[in-house]
Amino acid sequence: MTPADRKEELIRRIAVALRGRDGANPAPAFKEDREGTSGEADRIARFREMLESEGGNYLAGPSLDPMLPALGEALRLSGVAALFFPPGDDGARLVAETLVPFGPFTLVSLDEVRRPFAPPSAGIQTAEFAIAETGTIVQTGREGKTLLPGLLADVHVALLSPAVFVDRMEECLDALSGDPPRNISFITGPSRTGDIEQTIVIGAHGPKKLIAVLLP
Repeated sequence: MTPADRKEELIRRIAVALRGRDGANPAPAFKEDREGTSGEADRIARFREMLESEGGNYLAGPSLDPMLPALGEALRLSGVAALFFPPGDDGARLVAETLVPFGPFTLVSLDEVRRPFAPPSAGIQTAEFAIAETGTIVQTGREGKTLLPGLLADVHVALLSPAVFVDRMEECLDALSGDPPRNISFITGPSRTGDIEQTIVIGAHGPKKLIAVLLP
């Protein structure tokens, strides 16, 4: 299946799920445990495999402390000078504040990121879902949340907990169906487009780099 075919299939499945109809094609099979559902470790491993195949980066460790130098180095190599996080996202705030001396980086507000000639930035945000079958991170606008860390930043840092992983896209959409958000962002690897002379351009419509950090 070509990338274009995969995109069309995902769009079709989203439409089917949102209409509440059956008939979406089954996703690739996952390794199952004794209870008949894919285990947490399998979901996380599959997510990492698919994320990295799409050009994303993945960090995990026994605690946040040993991951900070690696994350800071990755941001420095990407030219990041400033960090920002959404209001009310305490996990993202903690990570951003702890990362400052590893740059050193400057903490900036959402308003500062929107300004012309803003410094290269990393947007740090806690992910709402992580879809194993595609390596996709999901953010929504529920409860007034902003999607800007995954749209405006040069680098998007998505913070994941084991509880946010699901096997398939339909599971994510089903979990959102009780209170459907007005905006949903599906992030699969760095932003890219081939619209200009059929040449792939990274970062044309969003972050040039995606880093998923699994927090213990």
